[in-house]
Amino acid sequence: MARYSVFFVTLLLSGILAAPTAEAGNWGKCPSSVKDLADKADRLSRGSSSKGTMSMKVYKRGTVSMRMKIWSKGRNKFLAKILRPSRLRGMATLKSGANLWNYLPRQDRIMKLGSSMMGGSWMGSHFTNDDLVKETDMRKHYTCTKYTDVGGYMTIYMKPRPNAPVVWGKLVMKLKKAGTISIWIKYYNERGKLKRTMKFQRVRTMGGRTFPTRMVLQPANAPSERTVVTYHKMRFNASIPNRLFTLRGLKR
Repeated sequence: MARYSVFFVTLLLSGILAAPTAEAGNWGKCPSSVKDLADKADRLSRGSSSKGTMSMKVYKRGTVSMRMKIWSKGRNKFLAKILRPSRLRGMATLKSGANLWNYLPRQDRIMKLGSSMMGGSWMGSHFTNDDLVKETDMRKHYTCTKYTDVGGYMTIYMKPRPNAPVVWGKLVMKLKKAGTISIWIKYYNERGKLKRTMKFQRVRTMGGRTFPTRMVLQPANAPSERTVVTYHKMRFNASIPNRLFTLRGLKR
């Protein structure tokens, strides 16, 4: 979850820009330079591997706070273990490829999540299990329909490529061009209805990179609810053994 592209940048268009004619190397109706900026923003907090600590606060009827240790390798390997609160300590989630497992230490039980559970809440948050498994790769899964470039900020509209394994019908992404910093990303369903917004805040330098260290996921149908993820310590391109991303590593 350390990156949650799930977590990354979409822009609400502010202005009108005529779409360029199709040319080799373009990203849909946008020049390849737009794709490069979106991809750079998406990768800013990821690296080839990463590890660190983060907290997650879930605001629903009440407030639930968790602190986790996290590891990732590429887009296909991810491990999160809860450090506190004490009643949840040791609970963990492992992603390896398209597979997802949860470990429940009190029962000493590993549970593989089937397809019927993918739409369920991850750790009680507004993120779903599907968010972890079907992490969006903008370069591969989406194409650009239009964009604006106004006042140092770029806003990008994207739609899924045919047969792309994604759940969203449209993404709108905003980033600050200086430093390629994500501002927010809006997620729409196939009928064009806004479902949620991810905001990126508190730009800090951590692990040798400058990136937003706080993300706020806001569901459109519940304005009083939100999930807040804050990174406290991150190290990028760290050497992480593959054995960590196994069922044995999940329990240790």
